[in-house]
Amino acid sequence: MYSKIAKLLGVIIIFMQLAGCGEVSEQSVDSSVNTDAETTESLSTLLGFPKEDNSGKVFRILSSTNKSYEYDAEEVTGDVVNDAVYEKNAAVEDYFGISFEFIYEDDTWANRSSFNNLITQDVMSGSGMYDLVSAITVCTMPAALEGIFIEGNNLPYCDFTKPWWIHDMYSRFSIDGKLYGFIGDASLSLYKDMTVVFFNQRIWDNYNKPNPYDLVRNNEWTIDKMIELTTDMASDLNGDGKYDSENDQLAYLAEQVPNGTFQTSLELKVVDIDENGAPIYLGLSEKFVTAYDKMLAFHKNPGVVTMSTIDDATYKSMKTFAEGNVATMVNFIYSTEYLRDMVDDYGILPMPKYDSNQEKYISQLGTSTSMLYVPATTNDIELTSKVMEALCYYSSELVVPKYYEVALKEKYARDADIAQMLDIIRDGATFDFLFAYGAGCLSNAPNSYFRFGNTDTTDIASNFASLEASFTASLEKLIETYENLDN
Repeated sequence: MYSKIAKLLGVIIIFMQLAGCGEVSEQSVDSSVNTDAETTESLSTLLGFPKEDNSGKVFRILSSTNKSYEYDAEEVTGDVVNDAVYEKNAAVEDYFGISFEFIYEDDTWANRSSFNNLITQDVMSGSGMYDLVSAITVCTMPAALEGIFIEGNNLPYCDFTKPWWIHDMYSRFSIDGKLYGFIGDASLSLYKDMTVVFFNQRIWDNYNKPNPYDLVRNNEWTIDKMIELTTDMASDLNGDGKYDSENDQLAYLAEQVPNGTFQTSLELKVVDIDENGAPIYLGLSEKFVTAYDKMLAFHKNPGVVTMSTIDDATYKSMKTFAEGNVATMVNFIYSTEYLRDMVDDYGILPMPKYDSNQEKYISQLGTSTSMLYVPATTNDIELTSKVMEALCYYSSELVVPKYYEVALKEKYARDADIAQMLDIIRDGATFDFLFAYGAGCLSNAPNSYFRFGNTDTTDIASNFASLEASFTASLEKLIETYENLDN
C-alpha cells in the first residue's frame, strides 16, 4: 500500500512547498489537484468513475467531535496533518464539484444515544439532512438494528476490494451477508487505534535477542516466541525484590484494552462467518483455552505488568515506555504521539501469530475506530458512494503518510523496517465479530478474557460456560434482526 502512496508523494511535496511560501489561498490549493487531464483520466480508471460537476451541491457529513481531526481542517495552518486533511477535502470537493458541510456532535459512549437519535430522527422524518455519517464503531454500529442505514451491496460505487478499505469486512463481521458500517482510510482513527507491539531496541540488544523484524519476516513472530524472548528481560533495578513501573525495568507492559485484542490476533474465533454470510457459533475451542492458559502464566512472571490508563486519560503506560525501562509494550499505535522525545530507539511490530501456520499477522482495530454509515435518506446514493470511495482513496494517498511522518518523527522516513512493518500491520487490520458487535448488540460477549489484571479467570471453561446461554440467545436475536432488515 505505501509503495503506491510513495508514487503520489510529489503531489504532497508541491502542496507543502506552496504552504511554506506564505499564505496559500483555497484557490491555489484546489488548482494543484487534478488539473492535468492525464492524471484525471488515470484517477477515473483507478476510482471507477469520472470527475463530475454537481454545481457546488452541499454534501453534509455528520461526524464525531471526538474524531474531528479526520475532517476538520478549514484552512491551511502549517500543521502537516491538518494541511493534508485540508487538501484531501479540497480534492474530493474538486473531483465532484461539491461543497462539504461537516456537522460535529459528541458520539462518545456516554452520549451515543443522543448522537444516534439524530440519525434516527432524520431518517424517520425523511428530511435527508445527512448524506453520510462518520461515527465511532462501538457507539453507532448498534443503531444498524433500527434499519436506518443502507447495506454495502446497495452502494454502487463502493469497491470494498480496493486497498483503501479494510478488505475482509464481509468475511469477518457481516451478518446474513449484510453490513451497514464500513472502515476505510477516510478514518484516520483506523491507523491510530490499531494494536501493535512496541520494543525498546537498546534493551533487546543488551539481552542479545534476535532481530524482531527478522522474526516477523521469517514467519517466526508467534505468541510462543514473544513469551520466550520477553520473559527474562525484567530487572530489579533498586534491589527491593519487587517489580514496579517507577523503579524497575519491566519485561512486558500491557495496556489492558489493547492487550485484550490477542483474542483477534491469535485467530481465537468464537463466531465465524460461513460462505453464505451467516454467523456460525463455534463455542470455546481447545486452541482458545491453550492460548489463554499460556498468556495467563506469562502474566504471572515478575516484571510483566498490566495497566489501564487510557480510560482515565493518564496514558501512563505510554509515558512509562517512553522513559526507557520497558522492554516490550502492547498498545495502540497512537502511543507514538507520546514517544516523540523518547531517548532510546524503539521499534514497532505486528501482533504475533498463534503459530507459523497462521496465514497472516492480524492487528485488531480499536472499537473506537470511526466507521462510515449511509443513512437510508441520503439524497443521492450514487454520489454518496462515490464520495466514500474518494475520501478513502485521497486519505490513503495524502493524509496517512503525513500522519506517520509526524507520529513517528523522522523514523518513518529513515527506517525501512518500520515502513515494512506498518505495511504488514495495515494489511492485517480487522475486526473480529465479537469486537464489532460485542457492546450494544450482544450480551456477555466473550471478548475480554485477554485483557488480564487483578481478577483473571483461572478456569476459563467454567467461566465461559456460565455466560454461554445468555450470549448465544443474544446472538440468535441479532441474526434474526438482520435477516429482517430491508435497506
